[in-house]
Amino acid sequence: MSTDYPSVGVASGLPRHSFPLRVLHWLIAVLLVFALIGGLTLGTLGHERLVELVGMDMANMAYIAHKTLGITLLGLMVLRLLVRLLQGTPPYAVDLSGFQRFMSRSVHFLLYVLVIAMPIVGWLATAAAGFPINFFTWELPPLIAEDPALAEQLFQAHMIVALCIIALLVLHIGAGLRHKRRGDWVMHRISLSR
Repeated sequence: MSTDYPSVGVASGLPRHSFPLRVLHWLIAVLLVFALIGGLTLGTLGHERLVELVGMDMANMAYIAHKTLGITLLGLMVLRLLVRLLQGTPPYAVDLSGFQRFMSRSVHFLLYVLVIAMPIVGWLATAAAGFPINFFTWELPPLIAEDPALAEQLFQAHMIVALCIIALLVLHIGAGLRHKRRGDWVMHRISLSR
């Protein structure tokens, strides 16, 4: 494996993802953090405790905001997947070991799958619980009939998927920081800066 990293002077010529894909990456990253924090807060407190703390109107706004974030993430992830499939993936500027390539591909694949699955499971859980599926001020179709027992299972699955995403993000961010510290330009492929 080569450790001859490209110099700063050639950074602008290194292979990178397209600008639209880089923007989508960082936009999704920010929204995902807010969705995870909000979802874990809502799931931990529960509706009744949240209403006690902030009142009914604020609690309802929190749930609407969380659902809106989820639907937005779903749309952005589908768009990102399409862009990535159409444009492909640029090569790395440095050689990675077989293990690094395996981990990189596995974590990216699982993040795509789970970040797309999480809002879908949340949508189904919300519908099964008999609650509206809000996207800003619009109400989206429920997709499935009300079923309280199924709703409970789907909300549990929604939480498990969220926890799996958090674990994958720890790996993903940790690997990114390691590459940044090594100065091997792997992070340059997805950074917004030149």
